[in-house]
Amino acid sequence: MPKVAVPTSKGGLDDRVHESLVRAETFTVVELDGGNIKEVQVIENPYRGEPHGAGPKVALFLVNLGVDVLLTPMECPKGKPILEAGGVRIVKVKAGKRVEEALRSLRSSL
Repeated sequence: MPKVAVPTSKGGLDDRVHESLVRAETFTVVELDGGNIKEVQVIENPYRGEPHGAGPKVALFLVNLGVDVLLTPMECPKGKPILEAGGVRIVKVKAGKRVEEALRSLRSSL
């Protein structure tokens, strides 16, 4: 059952993918079971207000949440090695896309 994280503003399936990974207010975390949505959680991003160095902290936060896949519109150069070491697959998606739409495109590739 993959756990997918998406940076969002308010969170939820109807929210849109936030343009920034590290400055997103929330992460919508979705557990998939056989391609179907099993559980949806909205988790506040505790590092969005950090003046600098938020990338690695957010990456470690997502790894510690047990995220398997990250849907994001941007690269996170400082956090990417942490995500990759934690086994998180990074999938680029367009900012502004509805979370449910982004998940639908991911589910077809699982």
